[in-house]
Amino acid sequence: MNLPSLAPGLLRDRIGGWTARWRQGALADAQCAAGYFLIWQIALHGSRFASRRSRFDARPGLEDWLAQLEGLAGENLSAALDDRLLRYQFRCVTPAVPVALRAWLQGRWALRLTERIPAPRDVLAMQVGGERPVTMLAEYPRMLGPVLSKANGFDFFLHDLEHAYKFFGDPLMHAGQRGFFAAISAALDRGCFADCLADAEFSARFDYLVSDMNTHIVHSLQYLRAILIERQLRQEGKRMDEHLSGTGRASVSERLAALAELWHLPPAARSAWIALADGGLTAADAAEVEQAMLAGAGNFL
Repeated sequence: MNLPSLAPGLLRDRIGGWTARWRQGALADAQCAAGYFLIWQIALHGSRFASRRSRFDARPGLEDWLAQLEGLAGENLSAALDDRLLRYQFRCVTPAVPVALRAWLQGRWALRLTERIPAPRDVLAMQVGGERPVTMLAEYPRMLGPVLSKANGFDFFLHDLEHAYKFFGDPLMHAGQRGFFAAISAALDRGCFADCLADAEFSARFDYLVSDMNTHIVHSLQYLRAILIERQLRQEGKRMDEHLSGTGRASVSERLAALAELWHLPPAARSAWIALADGGLTAADAAEVEQAMLAGAGNFL
């Protein structure tokens, strides 16, 4: 990884000292995460790490901002970090990231800072409980190397914050996602997917669904249907562009019907659900299913 000349010292020493304060209990999770974000930004982009939103604000000062991180604590630190995230935009960073950090600092979103990458089922359990993890790799030089599909620790950290935005950003979607994940968790407890999970490819895609896919609940259902079909095609020794046998279609429908039972869906929504299993879901069907699933989400939480 090619870094500007000032970056190695910042990442090794500043992040090392900053995260040591967090481990000692002197920083809250959100404070540590916001500081980690700013130090990485400065290390990567130097004086161009941020730009002001209003000409009435001071231009971002690299040394001033770093000194402020060291000199403040408690509510004063939280207020200063929140102000910086509000008034400035950050180079090569999506707007979702500062939004997520601010919501975390203000105690509005339940994020959990961790130095390890949680297993997919751990992420599933957290999402059922209304949380999302944010992984912060702070050891130098490990933070510079690839992390799963991401180029380095900072990219993975940003990825987690973007997922936090998708999970918490819309209250209705948040309720739907929690209900969906709770239903999936209940189905796992009942062994509904036990034989499917013996298929390594299905298992990997299922892990993605429950830990790295934050979207509308109907989209998640359609993805689940797709990976069930793919698994059944492999069972039948067919290509992915071939049709399932009648027995295979019935197997996929039965698994989706088991989820419908968990949701206690009303008759109209069950009919729409059947259309999903058969691959004929219309926009009206999707709306019917979504409304029923949102109405029933509280049954699982």
